[in-house]
Amino acid sequence: MLRHGILHLLAAHPNKYVSGERISQQLNVTRAAIWKQIQVLKEEGFEIDGQTKNGYCLLKTPFSLNEWVLKNSLTTSSLGSEIYLEDELESTNVRAKELARQGGIHGQIVLARSQSSGRGRLQRQWESPRGGLWMSVVLRPNLSLADASKLTLAASVAIVDAFEELFSLRIGIKWPNDLIFNGLKIAGILGEVVGEWNAVQTLILGIGINVNFLRERLSPLLKATTLFEILGDEVDLNILAATILKHLEKQVISLEEKAFEELRVRWLERAVSLGEEVRILRGEQVIQGIFKGITIDGALLLETEDGEKSFSAGEVQLRSKMSKYFL
Repeated sequence: MLRHGILHLLAAHPNKYVSGERISQQLNVTRAAIWKQIQVLKEEGFEIDGQTKNGYCLLKTPFSLNEWVLKNSLTTSSLGSEIYLEDELESTNVRAKELARQGGIHGQIVLARSQSSGRGRLQRQWESPRGGLWMSVVLRPNLSLADASKLTLAASVAIVDAFEELFSLRIGIKWPNDLIFNGLKIAGILGEVVGEWNAVQTLILGIGINVNFLRERLSPLLKATTLFEILGDEVDLNILAATILKHLEKQVISLEEKAFEELRVRWLERAVSLGEEVRILRGEQVIQGIFKGITIDGALLLETEDGEKSFSAGEVQLRSKMSKYFL
Protein backbone atom coordinates (compact mmCIF):
# COMPACT_ATOMS: atom_id res chain seq x y z
CA MET A 1 0.00 0.00 0.00
CA LEU A 2 1.35 3.41 -1.03
CA ARG A 3 0.34 5.08 2.23
CA HIS A 4 2.31 2.53 4.24
CA GLY A 5 5.34 3.07 2.00
CA ILE A 6 5.17 6.81 2.66
CA LEU A 7 4.86 6.21 6.40
CA HIS A 8 7.85 3.87 6.45
CA LEU A 9 9.98 6.50 4.72
CA LEU A 10 8.90 9.28 7.06
CA ALA A 11 9.24 7.12 10.17
CA ALA A 12 12.79 6.16 9.11
CA HIS A 13 13.72 9.86 9.47
CA PRO A 14 12.21 10.95 12.81
CA ASN A 15 11.89 14.72 13.31
CA LYS A 16 13.33 15.30 9.85
CA TYR A 17 11.80 16.35 6.56
CA VAL A 18 11.84 14.03 3.56
CA SER A 19 11.48 15.74 0.19
CA GLY A 20 8.59 14.93 -2.09
CA GLU A 21 11.10 14.25 -4.85
CA ARG A 22 12.91 11.64 -2.76
CA ILE A 23 9.66 9.91 -1.82
CA SER A 24 8.59 10.02 -5.46
CA GLN A 25 11.81 8.39 -6.64
CA GLN A 26 11.88 5.68 -3.98
CA LEU A 27 8.23 4.70 -4.39
CA ASN A 28 8.11 5.32 -8.13
CA VAL A 29 4.98 7.49 -8.01
CA THR A 30 4.19 11.09 -8.86
CA ARG A 31 4.48 13.86 -6.32
CA ALA A 32 0.79 14.57 -6.89
CA ALA A 33 -0.03 10.98 -5.83
CA ILE A 34 2.11 11.45 -2.72
CA TRP A 35 0.31 14.68 -1.79
CA LYS A 36 -3.05 12.93 -2.20
CA GLN A 37 -2.03 10.05 0.08
CA ILE A 38 -0.65 12.50 2.65
CA GLN A 39 -4.11 14.08 2.84
CA VAL A 40 -5.67 10.66 3.43
CA LEU A 41 -3.16 9.95 6.20
CA LYS A 42 -4.04 13.26 7.85
CA GLU A 43 -7.71 12.26 7.78
CA GLU A 44 -6.73 9.02 9.54
CA GLY A 45 -5.19 11.03 12.36
CA PHE A 46 -1.51 11.23 11.36
CA GLU A 47 0.06 14.63 12.01
CA ILE A 48 2.30 15.34 9.03
CA ASP A 49 3.85 18.73 8.38
CA GLY A 50 4.44 19.70 4.77
CA GLN A 51 6.78 22.48 3.66
CA THR A 52 7.26 23.54 0.05
CA LYS A 53 11.05 23.39 0.04
CA ASN A 54 11.68 20.75 2.70
CA GLY A 55 9.06 18.09 2.06
CA TYR A 56 7.15 16.14 4.73
CA CYS A 57 7.78 15.32 8.40
CA LEU A 58 5.81 12.80 10.50
CA LEU A 59 5.02 14.52 13.80
CA LYS A 60 2.55 12.19 15.47
CA THR A 61 0.68 8.94 14.86
CA PRO A 62 -3.02 8.53 15.76
CA PHE A 63 -4.22 7.17 19.09
CA SER A 64 -7.15 5.49 17.35
CA LEU A 65 -6.69 1.97 16.01
CA ASN A 66 -4.57 1.93 12.87
CA GLU A 67 -3.10 -1.16 11.23
CA TRP A 68 0.24 0.43 10.33
CA VAL A 69 0.77 1.95 13.78
CA LEU A 70 -0.21 -1.29 15.51
CA LYS A 71 2.11 -3.41 13.34
CA ASN A 72 4.99 -1.09 14.12
CA SER A 73 4.20 -1.22 17.85
CA LEU A 74 4.22 -5.02 18.13
CA THR A 75 7.13 -6.83 19.76
CA THR A 76 5.57 -10.32 19.64
CA SER A 77 6.68 -13.30 17.60
CA SER A 78 3.23 -14.70 16.77
CA LEU A 79 0.36 -12.72 18.32
CA GLY A 80 -0.68 -10.01 15.90
CA SER A 81 1.09 -11.66 12.97
CA GLU A 82 -2.09 -11.04 10.97
CA ILE A 83 -4.35 -8.08 11.71
CA TYR A 84 -7.99 -7.78 10.67
CA LEU A 85 -9.31 -4.28 11.49
CA GLU A 86 -12.79 -3.00 10.69
CA ASP A 87 -14.51 0.27 11.51
CA GLU A 88 -17.50 -1.62 12.94
CA LEU A 89 -18.30 -5.28 13.45
CA GLU A 90 -21.22 -7.11 14.98
CA SER A 91 -18.67 -8.80 17.26
CA THR A 92 -14.94 -9.34 16.97
CA ASN A 93 -15.37 -12.83 18.46
CA VAL A 94 -17.94 -13.76 15.82
CA ARG A 95 -15.64 -12.57 13.03
CA ALA A 96 -12.62 -14.28 14.60
CA LYS A 97 -14.54 -17.58 14.76
CA GLU A 98 -15.39 -17.23 11.06
CA LEU A 99 -11.73 -16.64 10.22
CA ALA A 100 -10.67 -19.57 12.41
CA ARG A 101 -13.03 -21.90 10.55
CA GLN A 102 -11.51 -20.63 7.30
CA GLY A 103 -8.04 -21.60 8.52
CA GLY A 104 -7.04 -18.51 10.50
CA ILE A 105 -3.52 -18.84 11.90
CA HIS A 106 -2.39 -18.81 15.52
CA GLY A 107 -2.01 -15.23 16.68
CA GLN A 108 -4.35 -13.63 14.16
CA ILE A 109 -6.20 -10.72 15.75
CA VAL A 110 -9.52 -9.08 14.92
CA LEU A 111 -10.24 -5.51 16.00
CA ALA A 112 -13.16 -3.14 15.55
CA ARG A 113 -13.45 0.52 16.38
CA SER A 114 -16.97 -0.28 17.58
CA GLN A 115 -19.21 -3.34 17.94
CA SER A 116 -22.94 -3.38 17.27
CA SER A 117 -23.67 -6.64 19.12
CA GLY A 118 -20.77 -7.28 21.48
CA ARG A 119 -21.29 -10.10 23.95
CA GLY A 120 -19.75 -10.95 27.29
CA ARG A 121 -19.96 -13.99 29.51
CA LEU A 122 -23.35 -15.79 29.75
CA GLN A 123 -24.44 -14.03 26.52
CA ARG A 124 -24.76 -10.65 28.23
CA GLN A 125 -24.62 -7.57 26.03
CA TRP A 126 -21.25 -5.81 26.00
CA GLU A 127 -21.52 -2.13 25.14
CA SER A 128 -18.76 -1.24 22.70
CA PRO A 129 -18.69 2.44 21.68
CA ARG A 130 -15.94 4.09 19.68
CA GLY A 131 -12.79 4.72 21.66
CA GLY A 132 -12.65 1.31 23.32
CA LEU A 133 -10.31 -1.57 22.61
CA TRP A 134 -12.43 -4.39 21.19
CA MET A 135 -10.09 -7.19 20.18
CA SER A 136 -10.23 -10.95 19.63
CA VAL A 137 -7.23 -13.24 19.33
CA VAL A 138 -7.21 -16.56 17.46
CA LEU A 139 -5.18 -19.03 19.51
CA ARG A 140 -4.07 -22.50 18.47
CA PRO A 141 -1.84 -23.32 21.45
CA ASN A 142 -0.35 -26.65 22.32
CA LEU A 143 -2.71 -27.17 25.27
CA SER A 144 -5.24 -29.70 26.47
CA LEU A 145 -8.85 -28.55 26.83
CA ALA A 146 -8.36 -28.40 30.60
CA ASP A 147 -5.33 -26.15 30.25
CA ALA A 148 -7.01 -24.07 27.55
CA SER A 149 -9.64 -23.04 30.09
CA LYS A 150 -6.85 -21.19 31.91
CA LEU A 151 -6.30 -18.83 28.98
CA THR A 152 -8.88 -16.36 30.33
CA LEU A 153 -6.88 -16.25 33.56
CA ALA A 154 -3.74 -15.66 31.48
CA ALA A 155 -5.45 -12.82 29.62
CA SER A 156 -6.48 -11.22 32.93
CA VAL A 157 -2.87 -11.19 34.12
CA ALA A 158 -1.69 -9.89 30.73
CA ILE A 159 -4.08 -6.91 30.90
CA VAL A 160 -3.15 -6.20 34.52
CA ASP A 161 0.55 -6.25 33.62
CA ALA A 162 -0.01 -4.00 30.60
CA PHE A 163 -1.91 -1.42 32.69
CA GLU A 164 0.86 -1.39 35.26
CA GLU A 165 3.61 -1.08 32.63
CA LEU A 166 1.94 1.70 30.65
CA PHE A 167 0.06 3.69 33.28
CA SER A 168 1.46 2.52 36.67
CA LEU A 169 -2.17 1.64 37.34
CA ARG A 170 -3.06 -1.21 39.64
CA ILE A 171 -6.32 -2.97 38.80
CA GLY A 172 -7.96 -6.03 40.29
CA ILE A 173 -9.19 -9.28 38.77
CA LYS A 174 -12.70 -10.50 39.56
CA TRP A 175 -13.00 -14.21 38.88
CA PRO A 176 -13.26 -15.42 36.24
CA ASN A 177 -13.06 -12.71 33.60
CA ASP A 178 -13.54 -9.10 34.77
CA LEU A 179 -10.98 -6.38 35.48
CA ILE A 180 -11.95 -3.96 38.23
CA PHE A 181 -10.81 -0.50 39.34
CA ASN A 182 -12.22 0.85 42.62
CA GLY A 183 -15.14 -1.55 42.40
CA LEU A 184 -16.00 -0.60 38.80
CA LYS A 185 -15.56 -2.80 35.74
CA ILE A 186 -13.05 -1.53 33.20
CA ALA A 187 -12.49 -4.65 31.08
CA GLY A 188 -13.82 -8.13 30.40
CA ILE A 189 -12.60 -11.31 28.73
CA LEU A 190 -14.49 -14.02 26.86
CA GLY A 191 -12.94 -17.32 25.77
CA GLU A 192 -14.76 -19.47 23.20
CA VAL A 193 -13.70 -22.81 21.74
CA VAL A 194 -14.11 -23.25 17.99
CA GLY A 195 -15.35 -26.74 17.06
CA GLU A 196 -14.25 -29.82 18.95
CA TRP A 197 -11.10 -28.99 20.86
CA ASN A 198 -9.41 -32.32 20.24
CA ALA A 199 -9.96 -31.91 16.50
CA VAL A 200 -9.46 -28.19 15.92
CA GLN A 201 -7.60 -26.95 18.99
CA THR A 202 -8.66 -23.35 18.42
CA LEU A 203 -9.80 -20.88 21.03
CA ILE A 204 -10.99 -17.31 20.48
CA LEU A 205 -10.02 -14.95 23.26
CA GLY A 206 -12.14 -11.80 23.24
CA ILE A 207 -10.89 -8.74 25.13
CA GLY A 208 -13.00 -5.64 25.71
CA ILE A 209 -11.59 -2.57 27.46
CA ASN A 210 -13.27 0.76 28.16
CA VAL A 211 -10.63 3.27 27.11
CA ASN A 212 -11.00 6.64 25.36
CA PHE A 213 -14.54 7.70 26.16
CA LEU A 214 -16.59 9.10 29.03
CA ARG A 215 -18.48 6.87 31.44
CA GLU A 216 -21.70 8.53 30.20
CA ARG A 217 -21.36 6.64 26.91
CA LEU A 218 -22.30 3.46 28.78
CA SER A 219 -25.60 2.42 30.31
CA PRO A 220 -26.20 3.98 33.75
CA LEU A 221 -27.10 0.49 34.97
CA LEU A 222 -23.52 -0.70 34.50
CA LYS A 223 -21.05 -0.43 37.36
CA ALA A 224 -18.26 0.54 34.98
CA THR A 225 -15.51 3.06 34.41
CA THR A 226 -13.08 3.93 31.60
CA LEU A 227 -9.36 4.63 31.33
CA PHE A 228 -10.17 8.16 30.22
CA GLU A 229 -12.13 8.74 33.43
CA ILE A 230 -9.25 7.38 35.53
CA LEU A 231 -6.30 9.02 33.76
CA GLY A 232 -7.98 12.22 32.54
CA ASP A 233 -6.46 11.85 29.07
CA GLU A 234 -6.66 9.67 25.96
CA VAL A 235 -4.22 6.83 25.44
CA ASP A 236 -2.80 5.23 22.31
CA LEU A 237 -5.00 2.20 21.56
CA ASN A 238 -2.29 0.72 19.34
CA ILE A 239 0.32 0.80 22.11
CA LEU A 240 -2.23 -0.63 24.55
CA ALA A 241 -3.13 -3.50 22.21
CA ALA A 242 0.52 -4.25 21.43
CA THR A 243 1.48 -4.28 25.12
CA ILE A 244 -1.39 -6.61 26.04
CA LEU A 245 -0.42 -8.96 23.22
CA LYS A 246 3.21 -8.94 24.42
CA HIS A 247 2.18 -10.01 27.92
CA LEU A 248 -0.45 -12.46 26.62
CA GLU A 249 2.10 -14.19 24.40
CA LYS A 250 4.36 -14.60 27.42
CA GLN A 251 1.54 -16.17 29.44
CA VAL A 252 0.46 -18.51 26.61
CA ILE A 253 4.03 -19.79 26.26
CA SER A 254 4.19 -20.33 30.03
CA LEU A 255 1.00 -22.39 29.92
CA GLU A 256 2.40 -24.45 27.04
CA GLU A 257 5.47 -25.08 29.19
CA LYS A 258 3.21 -26.25 32.07
CA ALA A 259 4.18 -23.27 34.25
CA PHE A 260 0.68 -22.59 35.56
CA GLU A 261 1.73 -22.15 39.18
CA GLU A 262 3.52 -18.88 38.38
CA LEU A 263 0.42 -17.64 36.54
CA ARG A 264 -1.79 -18.70 39.46
CA VAL A 265 0.36 -16.76 41.93
CA ARG A 266 0.31 -13.66 39.71
CA TRP A 267 -3.46 -13.95 39.35
CA LEU A 268 -4.01 -14.31 43.11
CA GLU A 269 -1.93 -11.17 43.77
CA ARG A 270 -4.66 -9.16 42.04
CA ALA A 271 -7.74 -11.19 42.96
CA VAL A 272 -10.74 -9.14 44.12
CA SER A 273 -12.56 -10.43 47.25
CA LEU A 274 -9.85 -12.97 48.07
CA GLY A 275 -10.29 -14.07 51.69
CA GLU A 276 -13.72 -12.45 51.87
CA GLU A 277 -17.17 -13.96 52.17
CA VAL A 278 -18.82 -14.25 48.77
CA ARG A 279 -21.86 -15.83 47.19
CA ILE A 280 -21.94 -18.23 44.27
CA LEU A 281 -25.01 -18.52 42.07
CA ARG A 282 -25.34 -21.87 40.32
CA GLY A 283 -28.68 -22.07 38.58
CA GLU A 284 -31.23 -21.30 41.31
CA GLN A 285 -28.84 -22.35 44.07
CA VAL A 286 -26.95 -19.76 46.14
CA ILE A 287 -23.82 -20.95 47.96
CA GLN A 288 -22.00 -18.80 50.52
CA GLY A 289 -18.44 -19.17 51.65
CA ILE A 290 -14.97 -17.66 51.88
CA PHE A 291 -13.19 -17.10 48.56
CA LYS A 292 -9.93 -19.02 49.04
CA GLY A 293 -8.45 -18.62 45.56
CA ILE A 294 -8.20 -20.85 42.49
CA THR A 295 -7.11 -24.45 42.17
CA ILE A 296 -4.26 -25.75 40.02
CA ASP A 297 -6.97 -26.42 37.41
CA GLY A 298 -8.11 -22.78 37.45
CA ALA A 299 -11.40 -23.44 39.29
CA LEU A 300 -12.70 -21.13 42.00
CA LEU A 301 -12.10 -22.46 45.52
CA LEU A 302 -14.73 -21.75 48.16
CA GLU A 303 -14.61 -22.65 51.84
CA THR A 304 -18.18 -23.44 52.93
CA GLU A 305 -19.83 -24.86 56.03
CA ASP A 306 -19.62 -28.25 54.27
CA GLY A 307 -15.91 -27.93 53.53
CA GLU A 308 -13.96 -26.70 50.49
CA LYS A 309 -15.71 -26.77 47.13
CA SER A 310 -14.48 -25.86 43.66
CA PHE A 311 -16.47 -24.35 40.79
CA SER A 312 -15.66 -23.98 37.10
CA ALA A 313 -16.16 -20.65 35.37
CA GLY A 314 -18.86 -21.97 33.07
CA GLU A 315 -21.27 -23.05 35.78
CA VAL A 316 -21.43 -20.17 38.27
CA GLN A 317 -21.56 -16.44 38.91
CA LEU A 318 -19.59 -14.82 41.72
CA ARG A 319 -20.65 -11.85 43.81
CA SER A 320 -19.52 -10.29 47.05
CA LYS A 321 -21.82 -10.90 49.99
CA MET A 322 -22.58 -7.18 50.26
CA SER A 323 -24.29 -7.03 46.87
CA LYS A 324 -27.67 -8.49 46.04
CA TYR A 325 -26.90 -8.55 42.31
CA PHE A 326 -24.94 -11.10 40.32
CA LEU A 327 -23.08 -9.43 37.45
